[in-house]
Amino acid sequence: MKNGKFVGLAVMAAAAAAVIALSGPVYTSLDKSGKKNAQEAAAEGGNENEKEKQADIVIIGAGGAGMTAAVEAVQKGATNLVVLEKMPITGGNTVRATGGLNAAETPYQEAEGIEDSIDLFVEDTMKGGKNLNDPKLVQVMAEQSADAVTWVNEIGGDLSVVGQFGGASVKRIHRPSDTSAVGPMLVNALNAKLKELDVPVFLETEAVHILLSEEGAVQGVQAVTKGGEPYTISCKAVILATGGFGANSEMVVKYKKDLEGFCTTNHSGATGDGIVMAEELKAGLVDIDQIQTHPTVNPDTTTMYTEGVRGNGAILVNRSGKRFVNELETRDVVSEAILNQEGKTCFMIFDQSVRESLSAIEKYIGQGIITQADTPEELAEAIGVDKDQLKAALEQYAKYQAEGKDTEFGRESMEVPLSMPPYYAGLCAPAVHHTMGGVKIDTSTQVLKEDGSIIPGLFAAGEVVGGVHGANRLGGNAVTDIVVFGRLAGSAAYDYVAANGGFTEKTMKAAEEGEAAQPEVKGNYKDGTYTGTGKGNNGDITVEVVVKDGSVTAIELTDHHETPGIYEAAEKTVTSSIIRTQSTSVDGVSGATNSSKGIKEAVTAALEKAK
Repeated sequence: MKNGKFVGLAVMAAAAAAVIALSGPVYTSLDKSGKKNAQEAAAEGGNENEKEKQADIVIIGAGGAGMTAAVEAVQKGATNLVVLEKMPITGGNTVRATGGLNAAETPYQEAEGIEDSIDLFVEDTMKGGKNLNDPKLVQVMAEQSADAVTWVNEIGGDLSVVGQFGGASVKRIHRPSDTSAVGPMLVNALNAKLKELDVPVFLETEAVHILLSEEGAVQGVQAVTKGGEPYTISCKAVILATGGFGANSEMVVKYKKDLEGFCTTNHSGATGDGIVMAEELKAGLVDIDQIQTHPTVNPDTTTMYTEGVRGNGAILVNRSGKRFVNELETRDVVSEAILNQEGKTCFMIFDQSVRESLSAIEKYIGQGIITQADTPEELAEAIGVDKDQLKAALEQYAKYQAEGKDTEFGRESMEVPLSMPPYYAGLCAPAVHHTMGGVKIDTSTQVLKEDGSIIPGLFAAGEVVGGVHGANRLGGNAVTDIVVFGRLAGSAAYDYVAANGGFTEKTMKAAEEGEAAQPEVKGNYKDGTYTGTGKGNNGDITVEVVVKDGSVTAIELTDHHETPGIYEAAEKTVTSSIIRTQSTSVDGVSGATNSSKGIKEAVTAALEKAK
């Protein structure tokens, strides 16, 4: 390879650190030393005597789009591919998705008598995006949305309940049957499918450059382990699925200055790496300044309330206790309306009937960010708004609901009258949520240069791509986007490799699960089994700690409400570190920070009893 050789993946195979993310995964890193940052390590080069590794397809990013692409490619017959993920867990922003997947003309809509069409889906999406969207990409997304629902369910997912979300003319968003958040469900299904298909996913492995041949076609990926070891995988095709840049405040402000100081709903790895790599190859960018805020985010914890809460009946009131907007308007409209209120915040108000209709609400209650009261007056007093105004707002809304017409704000979907006690309130403020702009692609997900020419062998899907959502993404369209275009990217990469030399024997393999952690130092505790409780991301975490011969030998989470697809990384890594070091002063896991803290707090409480 003319671009130079780097330390190969033999380093990974030799270390017990190479892992695949699965249901019940092994969450360990490639290298624990953390000596260099990715760019420094990549610039230094590596061992010339180390052989390069080879794959047919390299997928950069193990979020929803990347994992979908990997599954689709293998289902079509790809034999030698690998997924690289810089974070210690899979899922990316997908695992945080709470709403569902928008799809038109599905059996689930038909069963409920919902009249929808591809054309109406396209019309709603274009209108929501202020017609800045690429209509060809929107058409593809709408046309393949029903198949996306079927595919998710076929790989073990659950999309069978249809609901109403902002910007949609009809009930179109498909959600899990237990009304839980869609993201963890989808990520768990994808992880399980990757395990079944034996797809290697290397965590804490950051791709830093995509390498091209002299002819301008993809020929490899340069990456770096957490410890700073650079290596190269030669390949024929790359799928860029690195997500957006919502967690990169500098990049956000660079493209949209008025968002300076905004918090974000994004996971910490959403820093725009894929856009930087694509720009190095002269790829075109589309709508890069279009950045969406989500209107209902708790400003203290940055927890995003799913739009399903409003879709199922909740209203928004300002600090005077008055409604001020159609709660089901598009995200940009609702966000702007909130920013025009006192304190640039509002309260989301709902009742027991809404709580019972949506299990995702239990997470917010577990986090302690929802206020509860028996009457509207008591709720008003608890959150500091005018009790007469709040009572009047709820009474007026109930009247609109009974009449089927909201003459004040034009809300069309009013599921319930909000009259079943107890009553609930959550503080809301807009936060950076989705970056609509990104890499330019065609309808087969090939990455394009500014002049419209393709970069042979380079494909992209998910939030790293621009053009699908225009100036504003409708709730539910992101999951449709990652599944539809993730599948297209996996299929297109397969076809490209098949047409350019074909597939090779599998050389990229995931390491076997490592042995259980063992104490590396002697502990100083009393033998026995102890329990302790700590505060996790969604409520209390209870652990059982076993001490034998003075040392902690086992830690088990016996009760918790943590988010599937996120907490497992903390469960594995933090508990193993505590056992090895016999101390709770260990690092948490990026992306599972609150779960990490809760586990450490619970183990600390348990060990207090063992002193």
